[in-house]
Amino acid sequence: MEIDKSSKSKEESIPEKRITSPAYLAKVLQERGLSPRRAQGQHFLVDDNIQGKILRAAALEETDLVLDIGAGPGALALAMAEKTAGVIAIEQDGGLVELLKDQTALRGIERLQIVKGDVRRLNLPEICRELFGCEFNHEEENPSNKPPSVKVVANLPYYLTTPLLFQLLQGALPLKLLVIMVQLEAARRMTAEAGQKDYGLLSILCRYYTIPRLLFKVPRNVFYPPPAVDSAVVLLDVLPRPAVTVASEDLFWQIAKTAFQKRRKTILNALDGTLGLGKDILGELLEKAEIDPKRRGETLFLEEFAKLAEILYNYN
Repeated sequence: MEIDKSSKSKEESIPEKRITSPAYLAKVLQERGLSPRRAQGQHFLVDDNIQGKILRAAALEETDLVLDIGAGPGALALAMAEKTAGVIAIEQDGGLVELLKDQTALRGIERLQIVKGDVRRLNLPEICRELFGCEFNHEEENPSNKPPSVKVVANLPYYLTTPLLFQLLQGALPLKLLVIMVQLEAARRMTAEAGQKDYGLLSILCRYYTIPRLLFKVPRNVFYPPPAVDSAVVLLDVLPRPAVTVASEDLFWQIAKTAFQKRRKTILNALDGTLGLGKDILGELLEKAEIDPKRRGETLFLEEFAKLAEILYNYN
């Protein structure tokens, strides 16, 4: 992309061109008549130390393909592009897309592809295939055809955290790990264990597909503009296969979702009527699964949900 001379001379007069510099970011946004939209969760990282900690946690390699979802002006995407096989930056805001394109050209970066759109409506495997020629249906016995591992490194739009994680973890991409910045409350739900107050369906999702770890908290003042809540960075190390084996994933998720939608009820009362089984039969099956019918769903471990799903699946 060509940069006109007047724009270039303005850039050259600024000693600090880091997109994580608050002064520089404010300047380039102002030049384009842009301002962060809080309603869309636009809070941009402006701290090199936090960025460095995120990148170190991602342990980027030259063979990695990286997705940056909600890339904004590109603090993470620009830094990752020359360390990997390629970075795909996904951003819905058209003004920020153009800004990121200009920043990419300014720095002469070649391995950064920018996609405009709502990630919830994008076919991510197809995008990776089109932009980098990746095929994800390779035969495992032919390692020469093995595609690059896919990592997600992003400051996720906080209001989309849960649906995005379901989309990513249950999708077709061969994910290796996710290093994501989320709202602190969401980070606690992602990493909570059975019986803890933050334990819920998001906890089950993350423990089913990954080993979740809350790496560190992030203060509000490292964003422009500062959000109203604190944040945290979570690492999700994707398992080669789900942590538990179930005959029917649909039934497993139906049980888990019902248990947490009715978390004030006992597991017996929560499941009553949802599976076409009466309380008497449900009570017997719960006892067969060695689960006290009077327990609440929020106290059940992942393995107990799996065991119950198997017993219900095999019930005739």
